[in-house]
Amino acid sequence: MPNLNLDQVRAGHALEHATPLDRRAVNRLPPMILGNGLLATVAFAQASEKRAGMLAALDAVGHHLKKRGLLNPDATAGTANSILYLTQTDSAQLRRATEEALAYLTYLKRFAQKQD
Repeated sequence: MPNLNLDQVRAGHALEHATPLDRRAVNRLPPMILGNGLLATVAFAQASEKRAGMLAALDAVGHHLKKRGLLNPDATAGTANSILYLTQTDSAQLRRATEEALAYLTYLKRFAQKQD
């Protein structure tokens, strides 16, 4: 396997997972994460079935974070449960996961499909 830089890893993962996602839902996530934090954003997306697009995008984020070793690798449940693992870690781990989620979302936003 070639030695890929982190931007290549992010872009490759985003390309794989962006096709079924609604770009509007993905675009809403970064400002929410910046304003409220990653955990609060997950809780907000889970709170209503109307936010299924956001939750689907967070699934991609959680999958990426898991592959990067920032979430519990043994978690097999949905992304929300995987990201909630961060409630049991130190604040530095949560900060690293949040920063990586925001960096990954820049690629996911670019590749997500515009819905009519």
